[in-house]
Amino acid sequence: MSRSTFPPDHLDVEAVVIGAGPAGLAAAKTLAARGVSYRQFEKGSMVGGLWRIDNDNGAAAAYETLHLNSSRPRTAFPSHPMPEDWPDYPSHDLVASYFQDLADRFGLTERITFNAEVVAVEPLDGDGPPGAEGWQVTTATGETVTTRAVLVANGHHGVPRLPELPGSFTGTSFHSHDYREPTVFDGKRVLVLGVGNSGMDIACDAAPLAEQVLLSTRHGVHVIPKYAFGKPVDQLSSPLTARLPFTVERALYELLVRASVGRPQDRGLPRPDHRLLGAHPTVSSQLYDLVGHGDIEVVGDVEALEGDKVRFTDGRVEAVDVLVYATGYQVSLPFLAPAVLEVQDNQLPLYHRVVAPERPGLYLLGFIQTVGANIALMEHQAEWVGDLLTGEAVLPSVEEMRDWVRRDRRAMARRYLRSERHTMQVDYWRYIRAIEQERQRKGQAGLRITPRLGDAVAVTRGVSGRASAALRLVSERAADRVGR
Repeated sequence: MSRSTFPPDHLDVEAVVIGAGPAGLAAAKTLAARGVSYRQFEKGSMVGGLWRIDNDNGAAAAYETLHLNSSRPRTAFPSHPMPEDWPDYPSHDLVASYFQDLADRFGLTERITFNAEVVAVEPLDGDGPPGAEGWQVTTATGETVTTRAVLVANGHHGVPRLPELPGSFTGTSFHSHDYREPTVFDGKRVLVLGVGNSGMDIACDAAPLAEQVLLSTRHGVHVIPKYAFGKPVDQLSSPLTARLPFTVERALYELLVRASVGRPQDRGLPRPDHRLLGAHPTVSSQLYDLVGHGDIEVVGDVEALEGDKVRFTDGRVEAVDVLVYATGYQVSLPFLAPAVLEVQDNQLPLYHRVVAPERPGLYLLGFIQTVGANIALMEHQAEWVGDLLTGEAVLPSVEEMRDWVRRDRRAMARRYLRSERHTMQVDYWRYIRAIEQERQRKGQAGLRITPRLGDAVAVTRGVSGRASAALRLVSERAADRVGR
């Protein structure tokens, strides 16, 4: 619904969007469609965020061999599908062109102020909690804009996280954020530290060129193939997944993965110390074969760096020429003072990963991680925020939102390995359903709903008799399939 809104007399615009990556474009598209007056600032000179390998904003994390780990239809914004003649898993340059096309199609590009880094977002003085009277946004060029709402969409893959390891390393080392092409590994002894998607991609890139490739993991990892039973694996799920008890859903995934590629410990990897979906799994169709061929060896955690050698926790010592830290990222919001919104160990106190309960008008988009695509989820987030700004939806009370955040954190701690990597996890279909339910919160008497804990991330609980029966039936069918 297009519905023009105008800022109060003391404000310049209704909203400011920070960033022009996927989340920022989703936000701008939603605001433009609703007639909400806004400004958008981008640190660099182009749209697309981390998907632009040549992005000059410092956030580029793409590399020459990068492809999506989620399939084309599951990744695209629902309102702007990727072309059907594209491959199932498009390359980074196709994804970058997709975002440029989206920005051009919806008239977003000309409304972006490029080369304008936001350096401060401050609440205006007044009664009530910070943000109640609006916000002031300041750029590095000295421009200031006052606004009712700030939509933060600067991403969470811009500041590499490096582990503190005893000793020092005298070879070549870099974070996966700085990796671009595989010739750097030619003839080298390579150690990749970390088994996330980037770590596995880089190890697989190095395997044909390097003298040796070691892939280090602390906890082991569950590897999900890109295809199962002839289809992209993420297309085997559906919105019905959101209605399954988590124990049933996890059992289905475990059976699916085992039937497709077997267990990690049967394919040359250490046995994970957690069940599937108890940590963020990794998507790869190459790793198992390269391990089976002897081109990649999976090893344990690093204990110390010893010059041109690395000592592992099992006492093994290996000579290493190139050390790649595929160790994730730190959430960075340098333009927000800690008193406004504090980030602790990558945890953000956000209702449904978007709303700062005690900071009216402050929204964060794209600060989520899921098994599969988070890009499509960003448009759902943006649509919800658009509804809030135009009055089409309302929020629950501050206390209800704070209570949701507390319960969500406890649920995350129970389900996932304790790690900064798991502070933003959501379940794809459950999250879509949760956001759609929030969009239906109209605020009339009798229509107020209490936010449910399981909407964003499911937690293992006792299974009902009906669910247990369903699980047994699924297990029997999967076992029968494997037996064939």
